[in-house]
Amino acid sequence: MTRQELYKAMEHEKIIMYEEFLAHLNRTPLAELVARWAGVLELAKEHEIRRNRADWIAMFFWNSTSLTVGEDELIRRMEARKRESQKREAEERKRKEQLIHDKLSTKKLRCWKFMSSADRKRLVEEFLPQTDEFYQEYVREHYLRKLDFMDDRTLLAWFWDAIPPFSLQEINALGSAA
Repeated sequence: MTRQELYKAMEHEKIIMYEEFLAHLNRTPLAELVARWAGVLELAKEHEIRRNRADWIAMFFWNSTSLTVGEDELIRRMEARKRESQKREAEERKRKEQLIHDKLSTKKLRCWKFMSSADRKRLVEEFLPQTDEFYQEYVREHYLRKLDFMDDRTLLAWFWDAIPPFSLQEINALGSAA
């Protein structure tokens, strides 16, 4: 906030900017003015000042409590902006990860659809030793005979790590080799 913006905000609050008050404002560092302004507005809101609000704000503007409350309020706002920024970054990262996941899923399903039944079974059999015993047993009991008829969601849930391509770099390498 600049001095002019601060003075304009004071005028909007109907604070009379007489010469002595303005001179005091001009001598005060901008950072302190901004903190005092944030503090006195926070105090006015908390104390629910309605009558003679401009006089009350002008009177308590120079109070040390206004400065303390204002500094705390500015820190709180800065932390809130930081949290919001981190939240936006996390959402953007999650969105990008989802795009990558969707692209890989599409490529994996395309690869699976072009494989023969024997290749599918061989791929799963080669993958199973890398998994735990429960997983191996469950797949052999429930899915090994149904590989050709599995819906896409189930297929990706159980065999994501078995079906190529395994990364976007691999997709790009295959694309540049072709």
